[in-house]
Amino acid sequence: MQPLASTCPFDSARASRSAPCRPAIARLREWMRGRGVARMSLAVLVLWMICELGRIALGVADGDATLLFTIAAIVGLSALMSSIAGFAFAALAGSCFAYLPVEHVDAVQTIVLCSIAIQLYGVWNIRASIRWTPLWPMFAAGMVTVPLGVWVLVHVHGSAYVAGLGVFLTAYGCYAVFRREPLVVRGDAWRDAVAAALGGFAGGLAGLSGSFVTIWCSMRGWDKRRQRAVYQPFILAMQVVTLAWIARQAPTGIHAMQDLRFIPFALIGAVAGMAVFQRITSRQFHVVLSALLIVSGVGLLSRSL
Repeated sequence: MQPLASTCPFDSARASRSAPCRPAIARLREWMRGRGVARMSLAVLVLWMICELGRIALGVADGDATLLFTIAAIVGLSALMSSIAGFAFAALAGSCFAYLPVEHVDAVQTIVLCSIAIQLYGVWNIRASIRWTPLWPMFAAGMVTVPLGVWVLVHVHGSAYVAGLGVFLTAYGCYAVFRREPLVVRGDAWRDAVAAALGGFAGGLAGLSGSFVTIWCSMRGWDKRRQRAVYQPFILAMQVVTLAWIARQAPTGIHAMQDLRFIPFALIGAVAGMAVFQRITSRQFHVVLSALLIVSGVGLLSRSL
């Protein structure tokens, strides 16, 4: 005996109404995952950048406008170069800011805020490769030392610390470029924590949170995506903590709304840099990373002189 088919008119009506909706929802999801959202987001960023250029040109005096245009160009170019490796934005931008009439705490605030925007974009792009559980001890170790770095930034003339960090980064970058055999080191939670603690201090002092963690990841023998999946979320977390501690310790406070004007320049540079990252090999990534370490070290040395 076969079961009776349902003859309820409400079931058939509901099915007929929902059937056309399913392809539409599927097409919407596909569009959101594809290039449609990316193109719309890029258009919004370009429009935002044009608006900020207009505000700078029309809203400030001639001398201030020149300075702000220079800062915007530095932010965009530094984001482009650093986004290829996901590292060194703070060093590249900071070394250029050293030659501008910008107070050092304000410069670090601007660098950290733009770096947060860049790292958010980068972390979102590599989110599928990130393993969050091993990162929590590193986050904890870095958060402990960030306040010390910020305190040195605000209260102590830190040129000696910055110079020492610059020498170290330059030396290691040169070693990484010219070594013949790849260096592979076994890691554990304690070594991860030490690298993270040093990175937290460097982040508070100079906005360079990824310095030691990036070196540590490059010594593990990982491919380019796995390295970024460790140090890029770490940089993002440390920059957020650094920004909060600068706001707490800096005597003049943080002017976040003023620094937001540079974020579209940073994000457009990050989009271009990420496009290059997708097209290079792990060996090319290693060369770029080593070169950026050298540039970061030289930039820090120039800031300390």
